[in-house]
Amino acid sequence: GDRIGLVGPNGAGKTTLIKLILGTLAPDAGRVRIGTNVQPAYFDQMREALDPEKTVAETISPGGDWVEVAGGRKHVMSYLGDFLFPPRRATSPVRLLSGGERNRLLLARLFAQSANVLILDEPTNDLDIESLDLLEVALQDYSGTLLLVSHDRAFLDNVVTQSIAADGDGHWREYAGGYSDWVRQRPAPVAAAKAAEKAPPPVRPRASGKLTFKETRALAAL
Repeated sequence: GDRIGLVGPNGAGKTTLIKLILGTLAPDAGRVRIGTNVQPAYFDQMREALDPEKTVAETISPGGDWVEVAGGRKHVMSYLGDFLFPPRRATSPVRLLSGGERNRLLLARLFAQSANVLILDEPTNDLDIESLDLLEVALQDYSGTLLLVSHDRAFLDNVVTQSIAADGDGHWREYAGGYSDWVRQRPAPVAAAKAAEKAPPPVRPRASGKLTFKETRALAAL
């Protein structure tokens, strides 16, 4: 049930650590011990896993009308509706989907896997706002274990419950909370602290006026 963010600069070894956990990379020394009954799903592996000639429904539930999810069985049409696909779109071939729809289909396929550990390496890349909001909500509702690498600070703050940060020289340390919590808890370099004191206050972005996925869901509930 832990949702862990891996935090650190480029080249710190975040993706390498994930590959060691997945077993796609062997350690130079020592060993990696995986617990029993661990069934991981790796999001990055699924980006090129879509068959352009299959329909949206076949991609999610090949040869059947039901999807096994954490809460039990769900009809494929209802499940696709959770990812903003109307019933008429379920019979469309993947090749006709827009980029945003393909991303949502990948997310729907990811959460239909029989996995209890999700490993996501920069999952917000190429996602539109609607898909990003949907992913955020799905991860917050996910009951399994999550390992997340992302440079999206707000996304980390909204999703993870603890962070494992690269402190340099191969040392990693665990912190409670998301990215902002890590920034508050970590030892601040003197030069960085002085620069922060001189920096102007951040400018808040202006609202677009369009409801986000989470707001749309909350409005529908009301």
